[in-house]
Amino acid sequence: MIKTFIFLLFYLTIFSCEDTNLTGSENVSEIENVTFTNISTSISSNTLVASGTITNNNQSLSISPPWYIECQYYYTNTYGSKFLIGGDNTLINNALPAGVSLVWTLEHQVDNPDSYSNFTIDDLRAYKN
Repeated sequence: MIKTFIFLLFYLTIFSCEDTNLTGSENVSEIENVTFTNISTSISSNTLVASGTITNNNQSLSISPPWYIECQYYYTNTYGSKFLIGGDNTLINNALPAGVSLVWTLEHQVDNPDSYSNFTIDDLRAYKN
């Protein structure tokens, strides 16, 4: 019985610290000295796709792993009102040395992609937990 309790306590401790897919959190450290370029958006099946390039503009420091790239997806209705569709982030497990670029892709699943043919992305950032 005590072994089961210890195992359960260990299991809960390990997996309760797992990262979530929450986007837009203020409780992260945004990475400075990066630029996002060549940003494009497309729709593939039931997926809104955003992709581009991130460059580490720091003169001497690498971005050490793990770190994340995230954005929010938006659409504007026929009345000009902007609505949040959702967000996505991706974990980067590689260091990004000073002056080096990385191609990235983010995807957000939707039920009816035709409703979002004019979607945009915003709140694009790189961060560490």
